[in-house]
Amino acid sequence: MAIMGIGQVVLDHPEFRDEFLPALRSAADRLVDPKTLAYATARWGQHGVVRMAPGAGHAYLGYIGLALGVLRAVDPSTPHAALHDRLNDALAERLARAPTGMIETYPGETWPPDVAAVAGSIGLHARVTGRDRRAMLETWALRFERCALDRSGFLVQRLKSGSCTRADAARGSGTAIASYFIGFADPALSRKLHRGLQAEADSWLGFGGIREYAAGNHGSGDGNSGPIILGLSIGASGFGLAAARANGDRELYTSIYRSAHLFGMPVKSDGATTFATGGALGNALLLAMLTARPLEAAR
Repeated sequence: MAIMGIGQVVLDHPEFRDEFLPALRSAADRLVDPKTLAYATARWGQHGVVRMAPGAGHAYLGYIGLALGVLRAVDPSTPHAALHDRLNDALAERLARAPTGMIETYPGETWPPDVAAVAGSIGLHARVTGRDRRAMLETWALRFERCALDRSGFLVQRLKSGSCTRADAARGSGTAIASYFIGFADPALSRKLHRGLQAEADSWLGFGGIREYAAGNHGSGDGNSGPIILGLSIGASGFGLAAARANGDRELYTSIYRSAHLFGMPVKSDGATTFATGGALGNALLLAMLTARPLEAAR
């Protein structure tokens, strides 16, 4: 998320490239370091950056692919270019073969929001390398939508592997982050997911948020949603900043930002702003969400 945010800033403000490039390169080196993926390696029994067994999904690699794609857009000579190509070729082959449009994140775990990251990675890779993946991504998007898009407009959070059977409800947090990621691959589907978020947004005195569960559904949330307050989800709202910004929804973006600014407790020091309640991960996430580029620029 730090790479996504810093890279998006540089793409919109090239004058900062020389200043921020060392941080981008350092973050990328750490991201692809084998020690970074210890959990995934333990689950799969193999390090996905090094090797993916035939048929193994490794959808978590979509996040790495997205970051390397933004890095490559800023730094075409990155030494990670060959890895970026190899990962996206492997992931594209898996998505193209998947009849449901889904691949597993870990053995026995299929998360459509993670698959959205995979598609976003492939779409971004195509743009920065000049590859034409449009036909493949259009076919994938139809399968993905049929399998995981609920009639409420929200995306189902988790499926039983190998099927479109639900293992969780349709959720706002997954829908919001997926709308951002899918914008790199299929803007029309990103807009459709964003409309689902708009339908489940609420505000009070100008302070807004997005519900975690659509009308008629209930749940207590989890680590993906964060705390749920009066039905509004910290995760759905925070990720919704990127979806709203990418889709040009100034009204929703502004109302959610007011809430993030109030409860995030911004602190300014040495010309930089951080959010006291976010911690390192929260600040990296907000940096990426607050700098998301319009769908036309992301393509």
